[in-house]
Amino acid sequence: MREFYNENKERIDRILFLILVTVAFYLFFTVFFVYLSPFFIGLIIALVMEPLNRLLERKMGFKRWVGSLLCLLVFIAVVGSLGAWLVSTLVRQVTSFAESAPMHITELSARLDEANVWLQRFTVHLPDGWYIPNIEEMLPAALGLFFGGGMAETGLRTLGGVPDFFLNLILGLVSAYFFMSDGKRIFRFVKNICPRWIRGQMRQTKKGLTLAMSGYFRAQAILMVMVGVISIAGLLILRNPYALLLGLLFAALDFLPILGPALVLLPWALISVIMGNMRQAIGLLVIWGIITIARQVLQPKILGTQMGAHPLASLMSIYIGFRIFGLFGLIIGPTLLMIIIAIFDTNEERNAIM
Repeated sequence: MREFYNENKERIDRILFLILVTVAFYLFFTVFFVYLSPFFIGLIIALVMEPLNRLLERKMGFKRWVGSLLCLLVFIAVVGSLGAWLVSTLVRQVTSFAESAPMHITELSARLDEANVWLQRFTVHLPDGWYIPNIEEMLPAALGLFFGGGMAETGLRTLGGVPDFFLNLILGLVSAYFFMSDGKRIFRFVKNICPRWIRGQMRQTKKGLTLAMSGYFRAQAILMVMVGVISIAGLLILRNPYALLLGLLFAALDFLPILGPALVLLPWALISVIMGNMRQAIGLLVIWGIITIARQVLQPKILGTQMGAHPLASLMSIYIGFRIFGLFGLIIGPTLLMIIIAIFDTNEERNAIM
């Protein structure tokens, strides 16, 4: 057995490392993520701000802790400004809608009357004893169920989660600072407690994983730009005055697994149908359909090209990740694929797998 291991040491070590990483990913995102999510977010922030931090340290002569503090302040300023802009825009839109609410209510009332007439015509052809309530009878019950049950429960959950949100936010920002200022010491400690063979695999994997990760984010950026262009073009055709703003919003929402722009487009289309604006409803559904088809067709190809994997491997990683991890598996799956590519990148075995 020892002789067999010595003869195939590199291959066996890589397979064992791949199994270890896969199990670690599974345990982290299914068991430990709820406890470690603020620190994971802090790590992501630190990695995103690392180029700026390195520039401040090497080119401008700032001490590491000073550069890390400046990077954190820049991040807070950028995200805070973007959030303030989105909130102010939303407030303006809600105010504008509230001012025109009487007109919308009148139009909605007319549509409900038309729906009642259609229901009455349909009721005539039903067998004796069958009865369909009119809109005025169904609407209070539906609203009571929505606001009295699900809406109230959701509101209570949201209010209860506010303290947790701010606690996680503070922990995330503080941990981001420590990752930026003491990252080398932290990673050195983690590396030193790992067995030697794992350290060797991590050293060989690091370069390939860095390239694959950059490719993954390039692919996501390309997909988001594609969604933004389709959205803006479609909304301009519909003569929407907020085409640019909504297009940028849909591009940002595209990062959400499965939901994406559908989170806004589908309810908007339904409201348009109720309001009798069939042209707008059909247009919104067409925009959503084009985005969905384009993303599903192009995503494996773009991911594969940017990450250096075959599109079939990218497609399989998306599907398997979704089946194992749920919605977040659409991100975790390609990430595991990147690690697999990085592990076998320096060996001809990569050609056999990909």
